[in-house]
Amino acid sequence: MRGGVSDHSWHLAKHLAAAGHDLTVVSSRDTYTKQPFKSLAAINDWDDFGQLLIVLNEDVPPNAVLLWQYVPHMYGRGGVNKVLPKIWSAFRKEGRDQVILAHEVMAPWGRRPNHWFYAWHHRKQWKSAVREANLVPISTERWLEDWAPSNRHLKEKGFVLPSPSSIEPVPVGPDHKRAWRVEKGLDPDTKILAWFGTVSAAKQLEWVLDAWETANRLGVNTSFCVIGGTPSLPIPGQLRGRYRALGHMPADEVSLALSAADLAALPFVDGVSERRTTMMAALAHGLPVVGTTGSNTGSTLRAAQFMALSPANVEKPFVQNVVNLLYNDADRAALAAAGARAYAEGYAWPVTVEKLRSQMDRVGLLNA
Repeated sequence: MRGGVSDHSWHLAKHLAAAGHDLTVVSSRDTYTKQPFKSLAAINDWDDFGQLLIVLNEDVPPNAVLLWQYVPHMYGRGGVNKVLPKIWSAFRKEGRDQVILAHEVMAPWGRRPNHWFYAWHHRKQWKSAVREANLVPISTERWLEDWAPSNRHLKEKGFVLPSPSSIEPVPVGPDHKRAWRVEKGLDPDTKILAWFGTVSAAKQLEWVLDAWETANRLGVNTSFCVIGGTPSLPIPGQLRGRYRALGHMPADEVSLALSAADLAALPFVDGVSERRTTMMAALAHGLPVVGTTGSNTGSTLRAAQFMALSPANVEKPFVQNVVNLLYNDADRAALAAAGARAYAEGYAWPVTVEKLRSQMDRVGLLNA
């Protein structure tokens, strides 16, 4: 269904099936996506121990490797599911092989009792996942850097597995940028600053608005397009004609918008990380990225030269990076090429799936 982990599951299954694996996706019953792989939409309640055992024992071969997509909130209210650890433990004792792909792991501690309850259970579930799985691919390098040194199981089983773009690039012609602008009622010669994703405070959209206003004030003819939402923003009167809130669109239309843009502005409050599929989508489309480094940015991305990065807690350097790249076409083109190359070599779906297969082969799971 619609959502980041659902999209990831769809693409992961598609590429594993294309690699020749006999694969079935077991999902909730209300799935409606068309799939190029076998699907078993059979689970009505992920808290029902008996139902999970019946489906996974009767409809899945006992020698199959179970790849669990793990985000706590997929499986229960507040991300709490007391059944999953029991299932993982039971299967490990039976000798069944399990890979638990961790996209999100735990909520921060909160002051309210229910927040504390959720956060405590998330940590308990995570300990079980790391203990019971054969492998634990983790979407964020920083988490592995922080947790593995003090966790023997994670040190042995954990590795970074990025979340590639869920938006496949649509081929476009040489006149696409101008034609797309005209279609949207924009000046065909304007530069487009793009912001992509669901709207939330954690993505500091106000910084992008400031950078856009600054660029225009300094004489850089720039339009601002929000892809994925229709936020209510305080747009200055003289710039309203250069603003487009495109809302949620089909994947092909998102691809066309990304290919038409000149720069992606993504000032995440926790910094860029390998799990940020909006960042990956920009890189996959050859769109240069201006981002931030924060608590979830690992050592590899902190040293990356294929994005323009600045600290997530200071706005001015981010705004300056955006303005400089909008002004300097040569620098922007060089950054775009570096980003596209980095994505193709290190983060694209074929690369990511082969990394997963290599790790599974290392521990004997591909021949299970």
